[in-house]
Amino acid sequence: MGSFKQICTEILDEIKKNNPKTQLQLNQIKLKILGKHNSERKLSHTPKNADIYFAASEDERQNLKELLSLKPVRTISGVAPIALMSEPYPCPHTIKGIGPCTYCPGGPGSAFGDVPQSYTGTEPSTRRAIRNNYDPYLIVFNRLEHYIAMGKVADKAEIIIQGGTFTFFPKAYQECFVKYAFKAMNDFSRLFFNQDGTLDVLKFKKFFELPRILNEDSNRTKKIQQKLLHIKNLDLNYNIVDLGNFEDNFDFSNIDDVQSVNASGDTQKNEITMPAQNISLNVIENKIEDPSILAIKNLQNKLKSEDNKNLLLRQIQKENETAFIRCVGLTIETKSDFGKLYHGNLMLELGCTRVEIGIQSIYDEVLEATNRNNTIADNIESIRILKDLGFKINAHYMPGLPLTTKEMDLTGIKTLFENPDYCPDMLKIYPCMVMEGTKLYDDWKNGKFNPLTTKEAAEIIAEAKRFVPKWCRIMRVQRDIPTYVTASGVDRTNLRQYVEKICKEKDIKCKCIRCREIGFYLKNNRQIKIDTNNIQTTITEYEASLGKEFFIAAEDLENDVLFGFCRLRFPSQFLRPEITQNSALIRELHVFSAAAQIGRKSEDSFQHRGIGKNLLAKAEEIAKQNGKDKMVVISGIGAREYFRKLGYELEGVYMVKTL
Repeated sequence: MGSFKQICTEILDEIKKNNPKTQLQLNQIKLKILGKHNSERKLSHTPKNADIYFAASEDERQNLKELLSLKPVRTISGVAPIALMSEPYPCPHTIKGIGPCTYCPGGPGSAFGDVPQSYTGTEPSTRRAIRNNYDPYLIVFNRLEHYIAMGKVADKAEIIIQGGTFTFFPKAYQECFVKYAFKAMNDFSRLFFNQDGTLDVLKFKKFFELPRILNEDSNRTKKIQQKLLHIKNLDLNYNIVDLGNFEDNFDFSNIDDVQSVNASGDTQKNEITMPAQNISLNVIENKIEDPSILAIKNLQNKLKSEDNKNLLLRQIQKENETAFIRCVGLTIETKSDFGKLYHGNLMLELGCTRVEIGIQSIYDEVLEATNRNNTIADNIESIRILKDLGFKINAHYMPGLPLTTKEMDLTGIKTLFENPDYCPDMLKIYPCMVMEGTKLYDDWKNGKFNPLTTKEAAEIIAEAKRFVPKWCRIMRVQRDIPTYVTASGVDRTNLRQYVEKICKEKDIKCKCIRCREIGFYLKNNRQIKIDTNNIQTTITEYEASLGKEFFIAAEDLENDVLFGFCRLRFPSQFLRPEITQNSALIRELHVFSAAAQIGRKSEDSFQHRGIGKNLLAKAEEIAKQNGKDKMVVISGIGAREYFRKLGYELEGVYMVKTL
């Protein structure tokens, strides 16, 4: 067998000769070269595209970028999403003695083991979290490494925190988790980017040992994790140059124990501390071996041993404002009874810009039957509060819950947009599935519940698309859970494609943001040339959550293509000192297409061409026409510099401007 580097080089030579255009043709070349060296090699052991990419010269990389770049959808909307999974932790209902929702899998001591609540341990983001010991610092580095390796621009990143009701976690844990996510971006910037913002490929390849060596992946991963844990708690004044070639001289003798060692190198102790959320001592004494209580203790111990109190969230956020990898958005998952004013203010301090709320149903009887432990009144109140604080709202809705019919589900989704008490900015549709270890599983086994079939779920979602307005984005149409872990329900992982097929057959044209944004349009219509001179500014005005909303869009009406938009709100209540009676809120400003590097134009991108600036100017104009004298923007930490250049300044947690 030839050396790994030799195999990559021969694959590169073959690519030059044959000029493959598809992944299938590329894989055929890989197999040909591997067969030359060892006919018994399997495809799973072939060099990854990233290995070939980093084995190439700089000039070759530029030419091969499109061929070797994987999953273009990941950054097609202009940002690089990074999903972070929080620690296994009980849901608030369990602590109250009520138990989780009847359909909810996972959690401490679940049928799937100790995994985050509402997850199974099989989802890509959960598996990544497990590999990295649920450490946000390691997960962010791991994800950024993958983006760079796939040839993606990842300098505008969006953090998405998953793992159940994050606002129920102890405040100290929330702050620590977000702090290290931001610090990872800052440190990645210091380690691998030159002063002019270009990637130092040689440093990147050396640190991550690329191209990787066959059969040494687990060892390589542990070594990289140990290097990162060494850097994790360095203060904000360190110079990366001072680290020298520490990785060459680093002691890797304990790499097998890397997951059980904290950043300072001390082994974690099993010291018992009082759990958070005002849980009484009696509860702990009576349920000392309860998985939920043990999960709380484990989290408290980990927090005590790993959190460097000298590293302050505010300072780390400040550095991220000008880092080469910036957090331009932060999303938090919660539920409405933990999405009130107190929780909203905490999320603002963390840098959150979007909140995902599990609405699940518009029927109180369904919420009660599924042990949801909140009402539609809670949902409506939470949405109103969070919108008036400036957050974008991503609602989760579950067709096929107990007591519902197809007609009820269609009415429910329609109501989300016709009833101004809801009007979410984004929507995730999650057909109810049956999973082991849940109350719903027992009901299904006993013949008391039948979930939607794949066909039934697809038909509901397709029909629901008729009701979705142009200012909403359908984010997902199913959970990212492999079908092999579900006992019953949707049995296809490509449900969106099934839905699209039905829409085509029934001539249903979806008006949602995702279906119209320029990146997806060009992906599906590569032969069409877009003339930016056809871009027009349109304004859609609607009532929502007792306030007034303006969806200001940059679009090509002839081709029905969306280039960007701005969400302007006149709030119904004034919940913070930064927001006065004469204030207008900008809840979102987004320009689509392939991500362009910060501060640089790209022929392949519509970012940095003045579209966002024009949308913002229109929002300011509308605000002034309506008697507003102050614009308040909920800005991602990494987007603050953009607004500063347009005359905004930081006030509290917002970027503001006097009009």
